[in-house]
Amino acid sequence: MNKRALLMNEKDNVITVIDAVQSGDVITVTRKDGTVVGDLKALEAADRYHKLAYLDLEPGDLVTKYGQTIGRATCAIRRGEYVHVHNIESVKTND
Repeated sequence: MNKRALLMNEKDNVITVIDAVQSGDVITVTRKDGTVVGDLKALEAADRYHKLAYLDLEPGDLVTKYGQTIGRATCAIRRGEYVHVHNIESVKTND
């Protein structure tokens, strides 16, 4: 059985894993309404409710979750890699 993850918004470039994953696990990605978007192979382990890259990111790319910018990539992040404080940084906004 595949692991599960959510793509929270169509603008997002990260997914939220619903099940803890290990490197090599196949993850079924769905939208909030349950529509299957596709499968993704985890390249690194991630705990439940943590993020994996849904798209390849280059250094300086904005990281988007819930349709909002949550940070900036500090290094290249490949599709399926764990996304957390070790590879993204905060971005100041003019709210």
